[in-house]
Amino acid sequence: MSGAETSQSLLGGYLDLFAHTEIFVFVFIEIVTKLDTIQRVIFKKARLTDYIFFIIIFGLFSIFGTYIGIPNNFGLNMNIRDIAPIVAGLVAGPVPGLATGLMGGIHRLSLGGMTGIPCSLATVLAGLFSGLIYRLKKGKLLGIIPAMLFAVAIEVLHIGLVVLLSPFAEVMETALTTFPQMIIAVSLGVGISIIIIHSRLEYGIPETLE
Repeated sequence: MSGAETSQSLLGGYLDLFAHTEIFVFVFIEIVTKLDTIQRVIFKKARLTDYIFFIIIFGLFSIFGTYIGIPNNFGLNMNIRDIAPIVAGLVAGPVPGLATGLMGGIHRLSLGGMTGIPCSLATVLAGLFSGLIYRLKKGKLLGIIPAMLFAVAIEVLHIGLVVLLSPFAEVMETALTTFPQMIIAVSLGVGISIIIIHSRLEYGIPETLE
């Protein structure tokens, strides 16, 4: 493959992944703005059943983030699976974040592949660490830029786990071509999601929740 073809392939990968991220965020907007059970979690008025539903919805989002991934030349997927557990942890705390990460991570592990273990572990840790940030902030939602920087840090951790735990020499080249796109897409997805949630918080509690 020539240099020009490689550049076009990389650019196409970026555009495709960003388009899929836009789809992900659009669906997220519909869920957050329409379902009372999710909003009860956001406004700290949730019951146990609301948290269970929240975890299921965000876990499915994490799985969805795997399936809309873009395969690259190395047979791996550039994906946005980590967005859901990051947002879940930042919004609802360690337990929902970890549970969401477990759903996405276990599903990723079931798909196998040479990066199955590190990628699934990274998704679990994304949910756990974002939940710990929630605890450190005492339930206050991160700002947009800090949330995006946190997402970048999670994806760097993701890269590190893949490089450390995958037994193939090709992994380094794969990481260099795949993860920059994931870092940008995941951080943008998290940033837009946090913007949406902040907007809902500023708008005030819906009458149906009062």
